[in-house]
Amino acid sequence: MKMLMYIVVFVLLFTGCIANKKADSLIQESCKKISKSVLVDTIPHFEKDCIESLKANPESQKARNIDDLIMVGMNNAMSQLSNVKTTVEKIIKEKKYKSSLSKKLLGECLKLYSKSAHMLTSGLNYLKKGNLEKAQYEINDADEAPVFCELKFNGDNQQISPVKKENDLLLTMINIPYMILMEQNL
Repeated sequence: MKMLMYIVVFVLLFTGCIANKKADSLIQESCKKISKSVLVDTIPHFEKDCIESLKANPESQKARNIDDLIMVGMNNAMSQLSNVKTTVEKIIKEKKYKSSLSKKLLGECLKLYSKSAHMLTSGLNYLKKGNLEKAQYEINDADEAPVFCELKFNGDNQQISPVKKENDLLLTMINIPYMILMEQNL
């Protein structure tokens, strides 16, 4: 009886290790492949951030195929969007902005984040329904929030974005599922 229990434990551990290796391999291969795209070659450390962010999500260890990985990436993007939005709300609430113009621009960024949240949610729903083309459009449009938010702070107004790093990471997080989805649809 004791021997049977050892065998069962060994089989479960062995199966878990194989599953983790499969998920890790899927992540490595996918991130390496999509990082070669012209669309993300201007994003510093894209491949590294892709691998790290997907591996950091415990759900990624259950990923057995590209579709699972896209869902993990979508959840990461939505989580990062929520984090950035919360950070901006906190900056406004605690009056940690440098000028009234910065406050106004941050308010405009919040509107962009809300729009992107809607697009990511819509994209996720299209993915669940199997409509990859519409999902791809929604996810692609969601990257407007970090891009346009940063553009508002650059230029003649001489304002510095207090969430530049967060927006850069958000852009990466949105591009991960988008690029995997694009690669799958080629």
